[in-house]
Amino acid sequence: MNFAAQMVERREALVERLIAVAKDDPRIGAVWLQGSLARGDHDAYSDVDAYFAIEDAAFDAVWDERAVLLGKIGRAFAWCDATTPGLKAVHALLEGGIKLDLYFEAASKLDRYKRPAVYVLYDAAGCTSKLQTGWQAPAEIIASIVSTIIKMTRQGATWPLRLLHRDQWSTLAMMELDLINAQVAQLMAVQNDAANFYMNPFSYYRLLNADQQTEIDRLTRRALSAVSHRDGTALKDIHLEVYDTLIREGRAACTSLGVPYPIGETEERDLRAHLDREWCG
Repeated sequence: MNFAAQMVERREALVERLIAVAKDDPRIGAVWLQGSLARGDHDAYSDVDAYFAIEDAAFDAVWDERAVLLGKIGRAFAWCDATTPGLKAVHALLEGGIKLDLYFEAASKLDRYKRPAVYVLYDAAGCTSKLQTGWQAPAEIIASIVSTIIKMTRQGATWPLRLLHRDQWSTLAMMELDLINAQVAQLMAVQNDAANFYMNPFSYYRLLNADQQTEIDRLTRRALSAVSHRDGTALKDIHLEVYDTLIREGRAACTSLGVPYPIGETEERDLRAHLDREWCG
C-alpha cells in the first residue's frame, strides 16, 4: 500500500471513531465535517475539520472533558485549544499523522450562521436542518485586508538591504521564500477565489492554476540558488523580479476584489529604484 492510500485509510478510521464516540455519548447530538472533506476538494493529506453538536445544558461539561474525548478518538502526539476568542475547538496531531481540528458547538446555535459546506456523519438530534450552507466570502473585508497587507509588505521593502549589510543570509533565505510562497501565492490565490484568503498558507500552492504554480516554482528555484550560493548579484536580480511580481499580482488581486491598488505608480517605481541603487553584493 502506498503512503497516500495509508493516509486515506487512517483518516477513514478516524472518521469512524468520531462517529462511535458521538454514538456512545448522548450529549453529542450530531457529528459533521466541514472544510475540504465537505467541499470535495481534499486529497489524501488533508486535515479533518470535524464538528460536535452538544446539547446546551451539557456544553460546559463536555468542553471540560475535551481531553478525555480526544483520547477516545485517537492518541494525540500534541494538541492545544484554539486561540481565537470564543471559539471552542481543539487542534491535534494524532498518531498516524492525521491532523484533526475538532469544534464544539451548542445545538441551539447551529443555525446562527451559514457555512461553506457540510457533510453530516451522524445526527441523533435533528441537527442537519440547522446546518445552513451558502456562506460567501466577505469580499469587501478581504479586499481591505489585502490592501493593508500590500502596504505593510511594501513599507518593509528595505529589509533585504539591511539583511545584506548585516550578512544575515539565513534570514534573507527565509524572507525571500516567504515573499514568493506566502505573499505572491496568496495574491494569486485570491484572484481564483476570494475565500482562498482564509486558507492555510501551506495550502496556497494547491489553490493555484498550472501557470501560477509554474511561476511560483520558477521564482523559488532562482531564489534558492541565489541564497544557497550567497550570490548577492543573483539575489538582487531575483528579488527585483519578485518585487515586480508582487506589484503585478497585487494589482490583479485588487482588480478581482473590486478595489483600487493602494500604492501609487510613482512610489512603486521610486522604491524599486532605491532597492536597485542601494543593493550590495
